[in-house]
Amino acid sequence: MKEVASGEKIESRKEMQKLLRHVEDQLYDGVVVMDIDRLGRGENKDWALIKDTFLNSETVIITPNKIYDLEIDNDDVSFDFMSIFARIEYKTIKRRMKQGKEAGAKKSMWTNGKPPFPYYYDKNTRSVLVDETKRPIYRAIVEKYLNGTNLGHIAIWLTDNKIPTPYNIEPDGKNKGSSNITVQRLLASEIHLGYITYGKTRSKRGQVELVPEEERIKVMGAHEKLKTPEEHEVIMERLLKNRMLNPNSRRNIFPLSGLLYCEKCGSRMRFRVGENKKQGQYWSALCYHQYKDGSKCEQHGKVMDADFFNALYDRIIHVDPDILREIELHGSRYSDTQTIIEVKEQELKKQKRALDKLHGSYEEDMITKQVFLERKAVRTRQIQKLEEELKDLRKVVVDEGNYPTVEQIYGRIGEFRELWDAAVTSEEKNRALKKLVERIVYDREGNRVELAVCYR
Repeated sequence: MKEVASGEKIESRKEMQKLLRHVEDQLYDGVVVMDIDRLGRGENKDWALIKDTFLNSETVIITPNKIYDLEIDNDDVSFDFMSIFARIEYKTIKRRMKQGKEAGAKKSMWTNGKPPFPYYYDKNTRSVLVDETKRPIYRAIVEKYLNGTNLGHIAIWLTDNKIPTPYNIEPDGKNKGSSNITVQRLLASEIHLGYITYGKTRSKRGQVELVPEEERIKVMGAHEKLKTPEEHEVIMERLLKNRMLNPNSRRNIFPLSGLLYCEKCGSRMRFRVGENKKQGQYWSALCYHQYKDGSKCEQHGKVMDADFFNALYDRIIHVDPDILREIELHGSRYSDTQTIIEVKEQELKKQKRALDKLHGSYEEDMITKQVFLERKAVRTRQIQKLEEELKDLRKVVVDEGNYPTVEQIYGRIGEFRELWDAAVTSEEKNRALKKLVERIVYDREGNRVELAVCYR
C-alpha cells in the first residue's frame, strides 16, 4: 500500500486505516514494512491501536532485518522501544523542518507551500514567479472590485468564464468554481503586495489556532508585486465597510441570528451592517447562497427597520389558524395513539396469560405435546407481533409528544411578549425569540415580504 499522508495520526491516514481493518479481519499472515516507524509516528494511543490490532489477529510484522511476533515477549518489548524511538525521531524532524522554514522565511524565501493565484513555485530557481497567462485575470479582479463590482458578481464572472481557482478544488480534482470567500481572500492577500508571512497558525493539542501578528515572521519577499499599497488600502477599506458577518466569526448577535431562513434555497440568511446619514446604522438581511453553477440565489434582501420588526412581532403573537389546526390535529393523533397503545397492551397481557394457561394444561396432561407445540407457536407469533406493534407505536408517541399543544404555544407567546418588551439589546431580543420560535422562513417578491413562523 502506498501512502503519502502525514505519519503523525492514524485518523488522517486513509491507507493505514484500511490496512488495520484488513489485519483485524485476519486477511494476512504478516505485513511487510521497510521499518517499524513506517507503521506510524503518532501518539501512544495510535501505537497501542496498532499493537493491539496485530496482536489480537496474530499477524506478524516483517522487516528486512527482523520478523516481529508480538506474542513473543522479546519482540513485544522491542516493538515498544521502536515505537518510542520513532516518535522521538518524528518530533526531531518536525522541529528541524520548522527551524528551516523559519530561517528561509527570514531570508525572504518562499516556504509556505503552493503560492496563491496567479503565482507558481519554480522548483529550478526555487522562487515564486507570476504565471503570465493568469496575470491579466488577477488584475481584472482587482480593477473590477476597485470600480465597484461586488464579490459575488466577480465570483460569477470567474465561474462563467471557467477560470480555475486554487482554493475550491474537490477531492476528484474538479474545480467547484469561485465563491465570494475565494475572491475576498485573493483581494485581501498581502502576498500580492510583495510580503511573505510565515507562522500564521499553530497546532496546539490537536487544535489549530491563530498566532498573534507580533509573533509571526513577516518580511518583504523577492517575488513580483501585483498591486500597489494604495490599491490594497482601498480594497481593505471597502472589504471592511461591506464585510459579510458570518455567524461563526461575528461578535455581534442580531435579533434574528440563527433564526432567519430563505424560502427560495433553504439556506440560513446572513446580516450586514450598513450606515447612512438618514437612518444612521441599520441591518440588512441577505441571502448569500451560491449554487454549484456559480449563480446566486435570487432572493432579495430587506432592511430590518422598525416596520419590519413590528410586522414580525405581530406575525408571531397572532398564530396562523392553519398552524393551530395542525397543532390540534397532532394533539388528536397523540390521544388516538395513546388509546391504541392501551388496547394493544391489554391484548398482550391476555395473550401472555393464555400462554401461561397453555403451559399449565400441558403439565397436567390435559393436552398432547403436539397440540401444545402448535398452540404455543400461534400464541408466540401473536405476542411477538403485538410487541413489535407496541414498539412502533411508542416511537410515534415520543415524536408526537414533543409537538407543542395549543396551550403551550399561547403560554410561550405570553412569556415571549414579556421578554421582548423588557429586551434592550439585540442579544436579549434574540433570546426572547428563541424561547418561542424554531425558525422564520423569509420570502420577498417585489415589495411584498412573507414571513412564515415555525414554533418550538
